[in-house]
Amino acid sequence: MISVLSVLLSVMGILALAALGLVWFCKHMAKKALHPVSRRKALDIWPEQYHLSYENVTFTTKDKIELRGWFIPAAEPADKTIIFMHGWGMNRADVFKNTHFLQGLGYNLFYFDFRALGESGGRVSSIGYLERNDVAAAVSFLKRTRPQCCRKIGLYGISMGGMVAICEAARNPGIACVVAEAAYYSFRRVVSRWAWVHRRVPYFPLMPIILHYIRRQLGGNPERYSPKYNIPKISPRPVLLIHGRYDNLVPAAQAKQLYRCAGEPKELWLVPGAKHGKCAEVGGFEYKQRLTDFYKQYL
Repeated sequence: MISVLSVLLSVMGILALAALGLVWFCKHMAKKALHPVSRRKALDIWPEQYHLSYENVTFTTKDKIELRGWFIPAAEPADKTIIFMHGWGMNRADVFKNTHFLQGLGYNLFYFDFRALGESGGRVSSIGYLERNDVAAAVSFLKRTRPQCCRKIGLYGISMGGMVAICEAARNPGIACVVAEAAYYSFRRVVSRWAWVHRRVPYFPLMPIILHYIRRQLGGNPERYSPKYNIPKISPRPVLLIHGRYDNLVPAAQAKQLYRCAGEPKELWLVPGAKHGKCAEVGGFEYKQRLTDFYKQYL
């Protein structure tokens, strides 16, 4: 009887240790997703390398995070501005290199680093949830300091930036049009996919626990702000969705789902052979032409 009890106690001890280990791992994964210290990289491209005049700008979000960016005026005075938003683990230079050509087409360009990335302040990157405050601050800053440039504002976002662009356009009727590349369908799906692709973490039983700790750290539920809920609210303003047909992080099927959710006018371009965030490199001239045509028509 005593030996059986000892075995049971030993098993219970092992299970308790396993449960504690599971909780520790899930907390660690949640923190790793939200505190991307290793993902903050220095800018390696600057507008002067392309002979473009620009202003270094600094502005603050409503939750007191200082953000940094560039304002690049159009070649001739213009009242139309495009705001550019990068992805998780990226910075404004990564977006600038593939989009700066739009300055020569009559648009002011505004690039900034999201919180906890690039040169901006902050320590928490939330894959879109908190970054909604960042783009709202960017729009407010432009309207306050350069009202003559803001008669019409268009958005461009890639990956996390695409999610933020969709949310801001849904919230702000003053946004004229949106280009979203590699935007995810839902927060839950993209975090689960990232954990599997980069850490081989299975959805069950771990991801529900990890997502629970992410919600606790953020003090809210990011899933409620997923693009699938926001993209229908943008119509009748236009949306262009660009997505790599071979996107390994956000499968192209999610772009098709977003497209079905969006109202008219809407466009979807699946770039053959492109992986996540590589549509510009693979699309080449056609990528530039599609951006040009879209902004010329709707901005």
